[in-house]
Amino acid sequence: MKRLLMMLFVLNAFLLKAQNPISPKIPVQSYTVTTFGAIGDGQTINTAFIQNALNKVAETGGTLTIPKGVFLCGPIEIKSKTNLIFEKGAVLKLINDVPNYPVVNERYLNFISIKKAADVKISGDGTIDGQGQIWWDKFTAKEITFRRPQLLFIENCERLEIAGITTLNPPNTHISLKGCKEVYIHDITITAPEKSRNTDGINISAKNTLIERCKIATGDDNIAINFGNRNQKNGEPEVENMTVRNCDFGYGHGLSIGSFTAGGLKNLNVNNCKFDSTTSAIRIKTARGRGGLVENIVYQDIEIKNVKWPIFISEYYPKEPKNILEEEVQPFAQNTPVYRNIQLKNVNITNAENAIKLWGLPESPIEDVKMINVKIDAKKGVELYNVKNIDFENCKITVATGEKIKTHNTQYTGLK
Repeated sequence: MKRLLMMLFVLNAFLLKAQNPISPKIPVQSYTVTTFGAIGDGQTINTAFIQNALNKVAETGGTLTIPKGVFLCGPIEIKSKTNLIFEKGAVLKLINDVPNYPVVNERYLNFISIKKAADVKISGDGTIDGQGQIWWDKFTAKEITFRRPQLLFIENCERLEIAGITTLNPPNTHISLKGCKEVYIHDITITAPEKSRNTDGINISAKNTLIERCKIATGDDNIAINFGNRNQKNGEPEVENMTVRNCDFGYGHGLSIGSFTAGGLKNLNVNNCKFDSTTSAIRIKTARGRGGLVENIVYQDIEIKNVKWPIFISEYYPKEPKNILEEEVQPFAQNTPVYRNIQLKNVNITNAENAIKLWGLPESPIEDVKMINVKIDAKKGVELYNVKNIDFENCKITVATGEKIKTHNTQYTGLK
């Protein structure tokens, strides 16, 4: 009980801490892509025109506007001190000429790249369209083996803001951020068909991040927090101080942590979010050999409905044992997963397939979990395997068939 009380103190202190990433600072100079020769007729390929415009903006910093129209374009790169603005009705559309699409190091170039930059903003009411169908079809038919382009690829950047835009149908991920700091993503819409291949909404590792008021429905993880860097300096977590709030998640695989967690995560707050018809909702996943420390996580004021796995926390992903009850303790190693200090508060789950699944390792149980005011209506019950210190307070779980709760090597209180 003392450990749970200490956990609540730590998590509540995190909740009180304001999450306000530092905003990018953009100079006042402004440009328009049409001045550099770009034509929004849906036929002209504008790659060189738009890249020349971005290079010009980078000389002094400033804004570059894409006006109303359909601008076909190949891979481009945004540099520091740039705000790329999409006016209402503006569409930046990726060329779909797969046979002639640029390849470097056995990878198709990403559509928009931002690398080692600072003070970058992408904003407005327009759309970035990846024309992904041809890529999904060819990938399914095994006609391409290189990694497909991501719509926005952002690496080792700081003071970044993405606001207002819509992203559609990427060949691969919509927005990928790796090793970034001071990130603010808000009021964007992310959409791809439910069965599209590998179209994660936001795939992110970053420090000091706020994601809010976003609508995400896509063919893979709605948000995937991945951190696989095994060489973090001084033991610092790769992901730290992240807040996700006031977001709506449609079809997709939910808000996932993992499955690469070797770099470590500390302080994640998810609040006032809705999940409808996702495969999972609250999802933490990894396995022996790819794990690290994941700690101090709060989910609060969450609505979940029509979801197969609403609460899925596993250290056996993606390959589960045939019989977890027969699993033997293995030596604790550098990349053994550790999950601890997790709180769920005011979570309402309706029409779920399974209530709760918490599967820890025998050598590394999931530790110190607190559930407060969690209400669940599900077909199947709770599975708690290798969990150390889990407390249910004012929780109600209704199960249609089978046992309400199955446990193995687990310490829990408050649930009957």
